Amino acid sequence: MFRAAFRGACFAHLKTMMYRLLICLWWVTTALALRAETVSLEFLKAGSTTYSNVTVFGANTTDLFFSSDQGVGNVKLKFLSPELQKKFNYNSNAAEKIEQQQVDDEKRYQEGLAATIAAKARAVREDHEARVASTYSQAGLGDSVSDESPLGQIAPNMDFKTWVGNAPNLTGKFAIISVWSPKSPACRKWIPTLNDLHKTLAGKVEVVGVTTATEAEVSASDPKIDFPCAIDPDGKFQSEAGVTMLPCVLLVDTNNIVRYFGHPAAVTTNTLQGLFKGEE
Repeated sequence: MFRAAFRGACFAHLKTMMYRLLICLWWVTTALALRAETVSLEFLKAGSTTYSNVTVFGANTTDLFFSSDQGVGNVKLKFLSPELQKKFNYNSNAAEKIEQQQVDDEKRYQEGLAATIAAKARAVREDHEARVASTYSQAGLGDSVSDESPLGQIAPNMDFKTWVGNAPNLTGKFAIISVWSPKSPACRKWIPTLNDLHKTLAGKVEVVGVTTATEAEVSASDPKIDFPCAIDPDGKFQSEAGVTMLPCVLLVDTNNIVRYFGHPAAVTTNTLQGLFKGEE
């Protein structure tokens, strides 16, 4: 898909370049029409560059077109000597207006090209996201019905200072983030299931907890959790994730995108293994 977008952007760029080439050819043709007779010069100095064996074959308001010992080229009339400027009817005011128009045209071209590439890249991302979301939907993990849904969004930061157990490295990994409380009977009921997921899917998915409880309360939980748990005393993660009831789990993919948000009952071993198989 990304290759297709790149090819499309390149095609758009090619069309624009062809348009610009036609403009350049028009300029040269105009210059030839304005100066039908050639002018031979032993030397031509433009700024710090000197050309030899020069044959001028055309000029327009801003440029002089010629061949020399360095090949065919053009220089700006404003860089020539006053004598040559007079010879080729240089008008600084008219040239300045045209050159400003060229600058404006180039700016519009670059902006248009950037917008085209960005639009195609955005379309590819949206198509990819739709395909991924469809995969999780077909697995029975739910669909987003609101722009406020966390599904398809980046998961809140998991950079906590305090952990019960070793702080996990979640970079590039699937993760089940359980937002829970050891004081909640409903949360404690699902600890064995989450412990089993932590054991069964080790190496494929990281199971972690997040709670506003204290370290002592987490350690005293019955049943005990076998997975690491972050201590979030201010409930920042819970608030940013939009959690309004417990227990709640977030299934986060390898790109840190939330793919499921809700009750842990939907996150089963069979469902997850099916998703991981599709990723292989």
